[in-house]
Amino acid sequence: MAKFRKESDFPLVAAERFKFARVRENPYRAVTQRFALALILLILLAVITWVGRDGYSDAGGGDTPLTFVDALYYSTVTITTTGYGDIVPVTQSARLITTLVVTPVRILFLVLLVGTTLELVADRSRFLYRLRNWKKDLDDHVVVCGFGVKGRSALEYLTNHGSPRAAVAIDTGEEALEAANTMGISGILGESFDTEILRAAEVPKAGMVIVSLSTDELSILTILRVRELNKKVKIVASCREETNVELLKRSGASEVIVSASSAGRILGMAAQAPEAAKVVNELLTFGDGLDINERTVTAAGEALNRNTDETTIAVVRDDKVLQPGDDACLPLRPGDQVIYVDQEASAAAAAENGAVT
Repeated sequence: MAKFRKESDFPLVAAERFKFARVRENPYRAVTQRFALALILLILLAVITWVGRDGYSDAGGGDTPLTFVDALYYSTVTITTTGYGDIVPVTQSARLITTLVVTPVRILFLVLLVGTTLELVADRSRFLYRLRNWKKDLDDHVVVCGFGVKGRSALEYLTNHGSPRAAVAIDTGEEALEAANTMGISGILGESFDTEILRAAEVPKAGMVIVSLSTDELSILTILRVRELNKKVKIVASCREETNVELLKRSGASEVIVSASSAGRILGMAAQAPEAAKVVNELLTFGDGLDINERTVTAAGEALNRNTDETTIAVVRDDKVLQPGDDACLPLRPGDQVIYVDQEASAAAAAENGAVT
């Protein structure tokens, strides 16, 4: 795996686009706050100097009292430790104010100035360090293009089913990436069809890409760009219109799910056969009753059900779905995909949810 040695080695993606998990502080907001505090200190010192203007002497102004501009000028050169010496305190009270007020303000100003500079350097260094470590973990990972309801649910399903893969979220919304950070997932702010954004998410090394965007057109463009970067990656995409399914597959999608029609069929089922719809909903909801899963047959003649907690509902062989009762289904062959209802996993999840509650 390639290791980054200097900042120029990183993809051409602005640092602020990376939204690492559990990172909330905005460095630009911190700089703005400190700049505002420094300005307040400067104005405060100018006001104090102008109020006590009779205790100061201006080498260029003779006996004329200081104006507010003079006080602001004196405060500026004093607080920055420039000190030209043209305006100086001459009375005891003015010198006392300089000692007890001006000097502490000057020190505080310098602390703000130096502290902000050091923090910016430290933040940049921490960012580069985290980026290097983050990229080391990105191998055979999951990239979610569009972290809305569908993308989030897809990732939750993978997580609930024990997927050990790291994940990266790509979205154009700050709120979506904040939701990803809450789940412990780092993200990148930008368009998922942007090649540089995809490179920053290490798509060339990804094992799976989930595309769940707002339009089929964006999905098609994203799939084409992903396939350009990674010929072997598995791409699972959601589709709004059934007429676009084939187009998505021709673009390079491995699997296409028509979200609108699927939801519509479940709604129709709920109206016609509510109990059947309830079962389907439980199959799609992890830890809420029944749980559907799959396994790969590794040896010829394996049993349909490995134990009493598994109930096989289908076998997929050569992209054909076979019913468990079909003569062509048995015996099982290596490479067959057994689709089954896992009662043990759902019961364990339900028990865990009960314990948390």
